[in-house]
Amino acid sequence: MTEPGSDGVTNPTTRDGQNGSGRRASSRHPERDAYLLSAAMLASAVPLILLTRDVTDPIRESSWWVVVVVAVLFALSEITVFHLEFQREAISFSLSEVPTAFALVFLAPVPALLARLIGSLAMFLTVRRLSNSKLAFNLALFTWELAFVPFIFRVWIGGSKPTQLVTVVAASGAIALTTAVGSVFVSIVISRFEGDAIRRIVDEFTSAWWLYCLSASLAGMTLTLALVEPWLVLIAIPPLVGGWWVIRQFGDIGQRLRDLNAVHGFAGRVGQSLQLQEISESAVHEAASLLRSDSAALVRFDADGAAVATHTIGSLAMALPDRVDDPEWREIVEAPRATMIDPRRLRQLTGSGTSDVPAVIAAPVRDESGLVALLLIAERPGALYRFDEAHVARVQNLTDQLAASVRKGMLHERLEFEARHDALTELPARTLFEREVASTVEQPMDGQISFVLMFDLDRFKEVNDTLGHHAGDDLLIQFAGRMTALLAPGDVLARLAGDEFAMLCHRRTRDEMVDFAVACVSEGGRPVTLDGLEIVVTVSLGVCEITEADVDALQPMRRADIAMYNAKWQRTGVEFYRDEIDRRTPARLSMLGDLRAAIEAKSLDVVYQPKLDLTSGRIVGVEALVRWEHLTRGVVAPAEFVRVAEDTGLIKSLTDLVLARGIETLRIVRERGFEIGLAVNLSTHDLFDSRLPDRVRAHLDTNGVEPGTLTLEITESSLFVDAPRTRATIDDLHDAGFKMAVDDFGTGYSSLSYLRRLPVNELKVDQSFVARMLTDPQDEVIVKSTIDLGHNLGLHVVAEGVESIAVMNRLSEFGCDAAQGYCISQPLSSDELIEWLIKAESAHRSETPMAWVGSI
Repeated sequence: MTEPGSDGVTNPTTRDGQNGSGRRASSRHPERDAYLLSAAMLASAVPLILLTRDVTDPIRESSWWVVVVVAVLFALSEITVFHLEFQREAISFSLSEVPTAFALVFLAPVPALLARLIGSLAMFLTVRRLSNSKLAFNLALFTWELAFVPFIFRVWIGGSKPTQLVTVVAASGAIALTTAVGSVFVSIVISRFEGDAIRRIVDEFTSAWWLYCLSASLAGMTLTLALVEPWLVLIAIPPLVGGWWVIRQFGDIGQRLRDLNAVHGFAGRVGQSLQLQEISESAVHEAASLLRSDSAALVRFDADGAAVATHTIGSLAMALPDRVDDPEWREIVEAPRATMIDPRRLRQLTGSGTSDVPAVIAAPVRDESGLVALLLIAERPGALYRFDEAHVARVQNLTDQLAASVRKGMLHERLEFEARHDALTELPARTLFEREVASTVEQPMDGQISFVLMFDLDRFKEVNDTLGHHAGDDLLIQFAGRMTALLAPGDVLARLAGDEFAMLCHRRTRDEMVDFAVACVSEGGRPVTLDGLEIVVTVSLGVCEITEADVDALQPMRRADIAMYNAKWQRTGVEFYRDEIDRRTPARLSMLGDLRAAIEAKSLDVVYQPKLDLTSGRIVGVEALVRWEHLTRGVVAPAEFVRVAEDTGLIKSLTDLVLARGIETLRIVRERGFEIGLAVNLSTHDLFDSRLPDRVRAHLDTNGVEPGTLTLEITESSLFVDAPRTRATIDDLHDAGFKMAVDDFGTGYSSLSYLRRLPVNELKVDQSFVARMLTDPQDEVIVKSTIDLGHNLGLHVVAEGVESIAVMNRLSEFGCDAAQGYCISQPLSSDELIEWLIKAESAHRSETPMAWVGSI
């Protein structure tokens, strides 16, 4: 006969403590519902007994001792109960149908009921020790079954004395029907705990209909022998035992195969994502599902042994470790394999005298690099399947697979962090900061005013020139730490480039922002100790409020930048953006006028830095660079006058000047027999001009130079400024036959999917990473990863800022295609370039590839 699932009433077997639809129990009082259903079954049993035909007479006469035999058989059937799992449902199987068949024929209904209750109750109280709710439900179910089955049986056989065939067929059919209806009651009770009664009923019938028929058939076979001759029942014992053993083995083997298949698919299901959060959550749910548990946890550790994240389902009533060397957990964490934590040890970990969790399997997750996590799976109270060594081995198998996925997720998280953050200070980089500002522009914070702050360290260049770059790096790190300490919740601090920092802040009033800005300048200007020297580096700060008129991140950032330069020029420390600052800054107006005059007079210089092919050792191209030496200002840094050109619309004229000079020089050089190419930098504002391809083509046609010899370089950050508009220009340039290169790669955060779709031919590794790659392992990893990324995308990779033979050799080992920098040559004028190329070609012929580099 049917019994309540695998675990009885209180804890039916399910996956991860949920039902098939993913919903929790629909009833808030499932045990109360179980008692109510028990009472309903008892109430319905009474009229069934009263309505049963000839309720006081057995179908076949028998002696009093038959009652005892049947009771004993019912008791034995409770000992032989085992469970098979089909489609997430645990179905009970026993030989109780055999004594039920005997009771139908040889006992009257009431003695049959008493035999069932006495035999089963004896086992429940002494062997199986059911809880009160389980005991009440089982006894009520057995009462209803032993009332329902005689009623159906006697209705079917009619009033006359049935033949042997009719008796056996009617008994078998009544038993099968009763078992099926009893299963409905069991499914209803389980659904009160976990919901979805209809699905449970359908699943059990579709999974176990053959088992119901088999049980009834075995009962019918035994009854047939008993009707022929009672002692022939002995002949039925071997088939019964054999059938019971075969079905049990079938269930065990089937369960092992299902568990094995589930374990084999564990890595695939867990490793579907690269996000560490998703990997961890999936691992916890999948592991709990495979072990039929409703409580599990995964504690992840960082390189220092601290617990950085804990993912749990259910409830583990214990204090989980917060470090690898936690005294309470050290023995478990340092264990070489998965171990079972017994109830005694659990009581120590829970810190209480009791624990309702029978046992927990703890498995350190480690790979060749060391421990990465700790997986804990709790045995479900009242569960049928108790944890044993096979479960421990299975969990160990899971952790062996999980280690690779967790390590992969950790690597992805680190690479993603490094791509979005500054390598020196670990602050967000420019593109990530722009995204934060853009998000605030799109969705302003209620009740608060948002501001963008731009910082510049006034004497940073002196520190680098006097004490060296390592001191400058130390200064940047200390400044970042000071500013971070001032941040309020929701504020974002970023390093944009060099000594330029930015901050996004939210304050209730403008006065609060003024006080905060003054505090930042004061804190940033405190003395710092570098190489044992105490120095003061002042800070210039520009502040701009984000307004409703802003449509993107660049607008408030540009205004804050203007305010910062005004603070630097006026030496006021802090400046809030005002319209008159943008129009009337003397330095800006003066430089603008001088730059316009220099472009019109064509007094700007264009110099060329050679590119070396690291495989052949030949010069394959040059990059055109613009230089401005003012009569009174001296040498003006390109970053200063190019920005003025971009902000004032002079960038078009400046770009045309570089293109004209560069393409003319390219023609002359190629006429001298040097088959090299030319690279020219484009501004973001150049990409806004849809006529740019025609402008470039006009310069090429004037000099009779093929488009394929020209490479146009665009910065990584320009890819995301008005992306649809710039993308259209890039596509037009590509269609015109020009090569495209992404310059300064790594200083921002390019979407790899977006980069893959761009029609670019070349990737240039930013010099900030190349310069420190021999001393900074992180920069070396970034350079190598960028080279591999470029090659995987089918791109030519060029390294900028190569200043030593050692760096060039390491780049060659990494498979970098080309390099440029002072190690190869400083930027040269057009006349100097031709002379240098002649010497380089001569040196290359007399030396092995790249052996000549640095000799001229």
